[in-house]
Amino acid sequence: MGLRASGHFWNLMAMYAVTMIMRASFYVSIAVVQSSSYMGGVLGTLDIAAVLIVYPVAELTSVSFFGSYSDKIGRKPIFVLSLFLTGLAAFLFSVANSLLVLLVFSAVFGLGAASQVSTTLSMVADMSSEANRARLMGYYDLSTLFGLAGGYGLGILLLQFGWAAFVILVAAGSAATLAGIAAIIGIKETRTEKHAELSITGLLRKVAGDKRIQKLIPVYVPIISMYGIFIGYAERILEEEFSLGATELLAMFGLLGGSLILGIIIMSHLSDHFMKRRPFIVVGLIGLGVLAYLLVSNSADISGLWAIWPVLPLLGFTAGAFPPAAMAYLTDVSDREARGTTMGVYSIFFGTGMIIGPASGGFAYATYGLVGLAVLVALLIGIAVAGTYLMPETQSKTETQADNMERARVN
Repeated sequence: MGLRASGHFWNLMAMYAVTMIMRASFYVSIAVVQSSSYMGGVLGTLDIAAVLIVYPVAELTSVSFFGSYSDKIGRKPIFVLSLFLTGLAAFLFSVANSLLVLLVFSAVFGLGAASQVSTTLSMVADMSSEANRARLMGYYDLSTLFGLAGGYGLGILLLQFGWAAFVILVAAGSAATLAGIAAIIGIKETRTEKHAELSITGLLRKVAGDKRIQKLIPVYVPIISMYGIFIGYAERILEEEFSLGATELLAMFGLLGGSLILGIIIMSHLSDHFMKRRPFIVVGLIGLGVLAYLLVSNSADISGLWAIWPVLPLLGFTAGAFPPAAMAYLTDVSDREARGTTMGVYSIFFGTGMIIGPASGGFAYATYGLVGLAVLVALLIGIAVAGTYLMPETQSKTETQADNMERARVN
């Protein structure tokens, strides 16, 4: 069962397309802000870390409202708001003239992230079933990946080719704003169940009381912390540590990006086919860890990697097992009537990781250099892999119903 068989083909396609544009706008802005050409290069490593901590803090403190409110009034209004907030933040970044002002504008980015993550994940979950959940989440991951790779990579390349930071940021803001208009026209509401709005106290109480959600923390938070390290320091690390020109950088992005896309598609199908999530999560984490090790160990002389280039797409393919299985698992343990709230919980994990990642990564890189950063990444992957074994494998609701009927028949 794929996109067409889901019965929501056009709504899903429109949401994936708009999400990709929004993510690209977001990560173009992030790439520009952390570059040495932004604001005359006055931002140091710890300044960038501060900027990248403010927006997840804003996300963390507002996500309970956006997540639970989407259960009350619907997903679409809040999703559209997230697009306009992202566009506004990019425009504001283009005119920032001091670190203090930039920190305030970064909070706007956090509001956009909070409203976007909880609603888009809820929309995909609303339109999925047990038989296609990993695949639909995998396609969602592809839309965000295209946005991340396309936006972040485009931002880096445009900077490499001499584009002004102001021009790039204005273009990013315009793209997000146009995506908001497109969402108003082309996306339909997906919420089908009503649920009372929860306060942040109620949301945290719900998290504390659900053992399935508790067991996700040691897996999701470390992974998102690595994600925060990547988007926070990749541009600067590439500039300072790697012997890569613009053409080689483009080739590397293409090689890893293509294999990762293929991995997400195939592994998501296998996860749905076998109705298993944990093995795919572990395989993806191991692939990501080995890939990170190879990149760091060959940073000074990248020709060593080109000599064994088939290994890179293989590891990229393996890493693709993680995203769809992880997001399908989150949907598996969510209740339909409170799905927005559950995705709000995920956003709390996301915001926490985005605080821990840039903060710890900035300290490790500023103090111990690339080796310190590599050790930190290895530690985070180890924690996540160990945490996976604490998560119970989800059982199909169809299987559960069948088991209950069989027990009733026997009794």
